[in-house]
Amino acid sequence: MIANNCSENDVALRMARQVLYRFTALTLLDPRTGSWEELHNLASDGFLAAAAELVRSEPNAVADPLALGEFPVSFLDPAPVLARLPQSSMALNERYEATFGLLASSACPPCESEYINGKYTFQRSQTLGDVSGFYRAFGLKPSRRHPERHDHVVLELEFMAFLLAKERQALESAVPGSQEHVDICRQAQRRFLQEHLAWWTPTFARLLDHEDAGGFYSAAGRFLAALVASERALLHVPPPTHFAAPSAIERPEECEGCQLGA
Repeated sequence: MIANNCSENDVALRMARQVLYRFTALTLLDPRTGSWEELHNLASDGFLAAAAELVRSEPNAVADPLALGEFPVSFLDPAPVLARLPQSSMALNERYEATFGLLASSACPPCESEYINGKYTFQRSQTLGDVSGFYRAFGLKPSRRHPERHDHVVLELEFMAFLLAKERQALESAVPGSQEHVDICRQAQRRFLQEHLAWWTPTFARLLDHEDAGGFYSAAGRFLAALVASERALLHVPPPTHFAAPSAIERPEECEGCQLGA
């Protein structure tokens, strides 16, 4: 039974978006976590392909206009990404290190606050605090097993997937007050996308295209830029007004981070 006057197609679309967020996060995860094996198995996963097709066929997922650096929804296809997956976990790890560096990449940093001008230290700290605040508001706590910064692209993508899962659960619930939970999750998605994910990831995606031209991370970046564009359209988020640029200055206090854990 589906509550809140929501159609089965609405629930399916949210599930598809959740799947695509998690797939995108997996493509950008450090391969030492075992991501190659999961990606390799997805090459024959018809559910992933069907999820992408469902979003591509959704008229409301077409962003018009596209922001600088974004890709159209036609690029929201996992097949080209998986086709460029290196042949082994070791090979993927070599590409990861070449693209991102052993510690932090100054060429294409995967953390949001590195796209804020280095002169604005307070704004960088404020951004990290705001991202952390979103996570805490939904009961997500740090995990010491994966010491990623809170504003790492993988965590931001996983958070959006988490919000979609919570929204879908509320939609399918017949419990009184579930519509309020739907609205909260929906509003959080829109705010987090607009205030955090959408403004810097198209630049990050283009830098991946440059650093790993024709490779796996180039394809993953294009998929990311298409996902962000389609999400902007679905959530009615306006395009960013400027093209971000990395300004990486490593500071010890910003290197403390975490992997999301409920």
